[in-house]
Amino acid sequence: MPFVNNWNALGVAAPVIALLLILSVVALAIVLAKVWQLRSAPLRVSGAMREALALAQAGHYDQAVNRLSRHRGPVAQLLAGAVEGLAAERDVVAIREAFERQGTVVLMEQRDGLRTLEMIGHLAPLLGLFGTVLGMIEAFQALEAAAGPVDPAMLSGGIWAALSTTALGLAVAVPSVIAFNLLDQRSLRFAQVLDGLISELLVPDVAKPTAAPQP
Repeated sequence: MPFVNNWNALGVAAPVIALLLILSVVALAIVLAKVWQLRSAPLRVSGAMREALALAQAGHYDQAVNRLSRHRGPVAQLLAGAVEGLAAERDVVAIREAFERQGTVVLMEQRDGLRTLEMIGHLAPLLGLFGTVLGMIEAFQALEAAAGPVDPAMLSGGIWAALSTTALGLAVAVPSVIAFNLLDQRSLRFAQVLDGLISELLVPDVAKPTAAPQP
């Protein structure tokens, strides 16, 4: 019998299931918000952005900034700031430090909410187990208090209600942990992309692999 149609039958496990349902909604909201946010921070550098980098390396800073201004998202904005720094003949180290500071802000925005998602992934199974223990205690209390023969349906129903919290806890935890790890790895890869772009802009000879010497 689905617990949504027999809420009262869940007994003391009902509040735990309600809490797990709330956590599942929170986890889903975080994942959807992160997916929408990451649309503006692609891991692949577009051809137009490559052209902007080539223009900046050739000293055409105004054209490069103009190309970058046509793109939305934090990557183009960060690169545009670095190119403007080159145009103003600022120190390369200062440009990189400013780029890294602004890039850290972008990364923190991308990682905002991930710790909550991780916490839900760790907390949900424990809440499910807690609900199971409470349900089993209630079932055996009813068994002890029963006078005369015990209806097996009453005991099995209580055990079912108790075990349903563990199942729901795992159902919430597994996707949350998977989503957290995927989003966490994605943010780390985005940091690598930013580091490669600023290196290619400021030190192109070092950023690009050198050709193998001819025999």
